[in-house]
Amino acid sequence: MRILLRRIRLIRVGGYGFKKMKKFILPGSIRSKKNSKRACMVGGKNVPRRAVLLPSKAYTEWERQARAALTPYIDPHDTLFDGPVHVKVTAYIKGAMPDLSGVLESVGDACEGILWVDDKQIVSWDGSRVYRDKDNPHTEVEVRAEK
Repeated sequence: MRILLRRIRLIRVGGYGFKKMKKFILPGSIRSKKNSKRACMVGGKNVPRRAVLLPSKAYTEWERQARAALTPYIDPHDTLFDGPVHVKVTAYIKGAMPDLSGVLESVGDACEGILWVDDKQIVSWDGSRVYRDKDNPHTEVEVRAEK
């Protein structure tokens, strides 16, 4: 965790700033973080065992692929959005339709540390929609800095 925070600070200090708007396309059918959890026992010899909820393997794999798809678009000289942002998400889903709030939570968490510092910076999800597209599932993300 410390390495990630140091990396974010270095990128923010050393850059010239993002343009006012960025658009990205994340490949594949988005997975909702909200509706897919798995129980796991943690603890051991010196720590009491307890149950925790972890994201599903499908969500974890989607998030890894989404973060990998975003990385080539990011110029190392650009900074992260560090102020309020407006995000528009248009998701084209292959399988069962997830609820919009789950889709937005998944996008917010996947882009954290790559586009913005923390997903609590998102002040609106204007115009976000979920559609069905069996042939070409993908997610379009548009980010605008608040003026």
